[in-house]
Amino acid sequence: MGFQWPVKILLVHPKAPFLQKEKLVIAADCSVLLNRGLGEKFGKGETVIIGCPLLEDPDRTFSKLRLVFKETNAKKVEVYTMEVPCCHALHYMALKASSEAERGDIEVKNYIVRVEGGRIEEFKPGVVDESMIEAERKAHRGA
Repeated sequence: MGFQWPVKILLVHPKAPFLQKEKLVIAADCSVLLNRGLGEKFGKGETVIIGCPLLEDPDRTFSKLRLVFKETNAKKVEVYTMEVPCCHALHYMALKASSEAERGDIEVKNYIVRVEGGRIEEFKPGVVDESMIEAERKAHRGA
């Protein structure tokens, strides 16, 4: 199946055929727009679901991710967020959801997308660097 709709985490059905692939990409909305390669994953037929951990209900998002992890056939999951700390909740939701799915065969890899240049780096839980803080400041004061 090359076509996937819907793409929003809160809208996907946990048993949707497009979720039954080997790999699943979960991304914060902004990250897909800022990094061209992430957007191209969707265009190449990879399963990509998106959401905003800041603007969408975190309890509903987590519950949906837990259902998706229980029902998907994916063994590899990649999570991409923006570097800003407010976005990091999506990583923790995905890790907890995969754990609670109790499948034991899901490998979750976490990445951040840097605001400046859109480059992708490995997400390091608990690490907040100066670039992350500055990006958060700019986002919330409109500079």
